[in-house]
Amino acid sequence: MIRKRFESWWTGVKGRLERTYGRNKDFSSFVKGGWLQFLYIVGIVFMAAGIVNAVIQPVSSSFVIFPGRSAQSISETAINAIALVVGSAGIYVSYLSGRQTTKPRMVNFYLILGLLLIATALYIGIYVYSSKS
Repeated sequence: MIRKRFESWWTGVKGRLERTYGRNKDFSSFVKGGWLQFLYIVGIVFMAAGIVNAVIQPVSSSFVIFPGRSAQSISETAINAIALVVGSAGIYVSYLSGRQTTKPRMVNFYLILGLLLIATALYIGIYVYSSKS
């Protein structure tokens, strides 16, 4: 009895793993798993944050935010990427507030949380911009 239960549990786990990760580890299972979309979004965020400028025109690593407008540091790129992700999360949470129909109290919570995330991202962006002088 214990063996049957274990075998049925194990075949269920194996089936879920095969459906999730694919039987053969080829490109189609990579795409089906959602990893390609994730890497694409990460690439867009880092390109928008300025990774190309930070790599082409390196500055001293002693600067968190490089004061000149002609170049930027890697840490500044990371700060810009975080601000982009926080702002995007705020927009998504605000979008979810309009779709929340089961709990009316959550509509206000999602909307306020989304607006706070957007305001935080704007503050970070304006702070970095003003520090560039």
